[in-house]
Amino acid sequence: MHPHPEYPTLLQFDLLSAEPGIEHFFTTRSGGVSKGEFSSLNLGNYSDDDPVAIFENLTILARMWYMKPSDFIVPHQTHGSRILAIDEHFLSLPLSQKNEILYGVDATVTQLKNFFLCVTVADCVPILLYDRTKGVVAAVHAGWRGTSDRIVEKTIRFMQEQYSSSASDIVAAIGPAICMQHYEVGDEVVEIFRQQGFDLSSSSIKNEITGKMHIDLKEINRLELLRMGILPQHIEKTDLCTYENPDLFFSARRQSVHCGRMLCGIMLK
Repeated sequence: MHPHPEYPTLLQFDLLSAEPGIEHFFTTRSGGVSKGEFSSLNLGNYSDDDPVAIFENLTILARMWYMKPSDFIVPHQTHGSRILAIDEHFLSLPLSQKNEILYGVDATVTQLKNFFLCVTVADCVPILLYDRTKGVVAAVHAGWRGTSDRIVEKTIRFMQEQYSSSASDIVAAIGPAICMQHYEVGDEVVEIFRQQGFDLSSSSIKNEITGKMHIDLKEINRLELLRMGILPQHIEKTDLCTYENPDLFFSARRQSVHCGRMLCGIMLK
């Protein structure tokens, strides 16, 4: 990843930046108006921050592309694996109906242009997908629950079934999230992954001092992308850890759930 060439408070992926058909971004916690533990560019529209401040932060972001806050599709994520296609019918709906439909959605997909599909994160894994042949983009929120429920597989299958995407044409980017060193989980979480058929041998370690397991959510999702047929050279996975970089990122594990959220988005031009 690298800083946005015009807006250094944003980050971009190297692979996606080379694609002329899209725009994308990953926000940091800098450049907004929120205060205290939400300081300053909190874009968590369902966080405990002042809603007026959150809207102003989104307005600041939207102005960078000469767009409106309503041009950013931000689901109300619930750590599930529900996927929603954003189509002309959805865009025609009143805001209240859009919000109702977006509740419980953790991945969105579209072939329409000129608005951003977004996910909010503060330790969970954001994944952006771009089928550069069919002109399809997707934004995926993968916490441990969504990951164990194979949200990456479901999103790619959705793209294949609804838009005739081919895995070999998809470029994937895995954004900042909590790293394995700081992501301690209970045995019940490890057991859920094993029951779902995941091989965690290369993406987990046991802390010999605490006896607790640590898992690497970013690597698990990278392996899922490979399993689904995404080419290795078409995958970018950042090493940036949200927990280890308090000046750059919010982190629910570091700050508690009452913290801000970063926004990660992708748009077809």
